[in-house]
Amino acid sequence: MEEKSAKTENSGKPEKSGKSEKAEKAEKAEKLGRVENIHENHRERVRRAYVERGDLSGMHEHQILELLLFYAIKRRDVNPLAHRLIARFGSLKSVLRASIGELQSAGLSESTAVLLKLVGDIGYAIDRRDADERIITNTLDAFNVCFSLLFREKSEAVALLCLDGRHRVIRVCMKTDGMADKVNALPKWIVDAALSNDAPAVILAHNHPSGSIMPSAKDNETTTLLDGLLAPLGITLYDHIIVTRDSCYSMRRCFEKNMLEPEPEAEAEAEAEFCGGADEDCGEAAGGFSGAFEDAM
Repeated sequence: MEEKSAKTENSGKPEKSGKSEKAEKAEKAEKLGRVENIHENHRERVRRAYVERGDLSGMHEHQILELLLFYAIKRRDVNPLAHRLIARFGSLKSVLRASIGELQSAGLSESTAVLLKLVGDIGYAIDRRDADERIITNTLDAFNVCFSLLFREKSEAVALLCLDGRHRVIRVCMKTDGMADKVNALPKWIVDAALSNDAPAVILAHNHPSGSIMPSAKDNETTTLLDGLLAPLGITLYDHIIVTRDSCYSMRRCFEKNMLEPEPEAEAEAEAEFCGGADEDCGEAAGGFSGAFEDAM
């Protein structure tokens, strides 16, 4: 009997805690409920802050992304995920610009990646439509329009802003078939587009998918050629702008701006005004502009 008792004591089976299985499950459910309730309260606070403001002013980028993630990921704390995505991609704008594959590689499910990509694409589509009717008063205005049109392009593309006498964009002409590489075809397309839209002035922009912001020798050559072709027709080439995934560069002003950084409250207008003319040391880099900006405004 003693031997049997010893075997029983050393059988290795866990001792019962004294709680029934039903009671243990109830305790676990209660703990889980408390955690979910904390998350739900946080979600409601973030949602309520947005509703009461009526817009996104005052909200941090991670809070905006978190609010969006609420509708893709249920019953889970998404605050750490929002911080992680912004840290990985650099900004909310970059998160919404990322491809579905890039978002999935960051740990998102396909459905969540599709939602974020869709929101970014909707914003992009609205920006493109809003480009029409915009009034371009300075280089920063031109940067904003050209960047919204070209920053997503994976291969070299061209945008031509046709302006009326009040510098309002009357037509945006786009070429995404690699025409930027066709030196002979590009000037004809630009001249035809400007004439067909009765535009007294145009702004040319193209992207550098390589990420290099500085104009190439071909960019300078094309700009000089276009300036010479358009001027006799009474059409002013205000600027030739280069766009990368995060920056814009004015060949007229030799002026570069990172478009993903917050704009200073008091951006020096002298740096951006069309009527300021080309910088004195910018003539060669600007491709030989003939002073098109002078008295433009």
